[in-house]
Amino acid sequence: MRHNGAVATRPEFVTFDVDGAALGALHWPGIDGAPTVVAVHGITANAWAWDPIAHHLAGGADLVAVDLRGRGRSHTSGGPFGIRRHADDVAAIIEQLGGPVVVAGHSMGAYVALMAAERHPALVKDLVLVDGGAPLELPDDADVDEVLEATLGPAIERLGKLWVDRTSYYSMWSAHPAFADGISVDLERNLLADLVEVDGGFRTAVDVDAVRHDGRELFADIEVRSLLETHPAPVTIIRAPHGLLGTPPPLISDDVVARHTRHRWVEVPDTNHYTVLLGPRGGPVVADHVRIAIAS
Repeated sequence: MRHNGAVATRPEFVTFDVDGAALGALHWPGIDGAPTVVAVHGITANAWAWDPIAHHLAGGADLVAVDLRGRGRSHTSGGPFGIRRHADDVAAIIEQLGGPVVVAGHSMGAYVALMAAERHPALVKDLVLVDGGAPLELPDDADVDEVLEATLGPAIERLGKLWVDRTSYYSMWSAHPAFADGISVDLERNLLADLVEVDGGFRTAVDVDAVRHDGRELFADIEVRSLLETHPAPVTIIRAPHGLLGTPPPLISDDVVARHTRHRWVEVPDTNHYTVLLGPRGGPVVADHVRIAIAS
């Protein structure tokens, strides 16, 4: 998958056949000879989340962003879901691309990237994790389902809603506290890519069952929670100081950072869980560390 001539600013749509499922992806071709990077989005996101990073890379990588099962152009692919299934899907795509490659993951995508490296080490050259991959905070006496509802409840409510038009969906995001600094044109395109037209309006292209299944694994699956601890080599983890609502605490706590000092922690000031990837401060930092991973 290579590009001849000028660097493309818009991706091309590609599809991979993985165990009978048609999984969508976006491909931003790099300049001739550019190495391939595979990128993995978060739990309710889609491949367009990596559009800002593609622009910052400016053709320095042949970037392939996957739509995981139950999301984006893979939203009708069906199960099974789960971090292991997603990791095996990513590995199958890397094989078709002629890996090994650098794998970047944001939020849940970071766990998928780590699991792909765990299960298919020969296909993953290096990892760049963005505000994810570390064990999520869970009190000893916590009820996992209650924690899951408190964490993902607002997102699940959004996924189940019928939006009368694209403007109403955009207005919802523009009022979100995580985007208090405004929504760029690139980010608007990313957010509106969530939508698929249905009778009466639009719904998000996300399978709620996939979100619930995957979210439960992030909190309750011992292997998933231990991936950062057991990964054999130091990895780069780019962290936001603010969380899902644009305010402290961060998704990855200071205590978690202190317990995993062998990894390379990079904090991007004045960012939250979303803008550390999608915003004007976070995007260039993520792209820089992708370049470093490629060079190493």
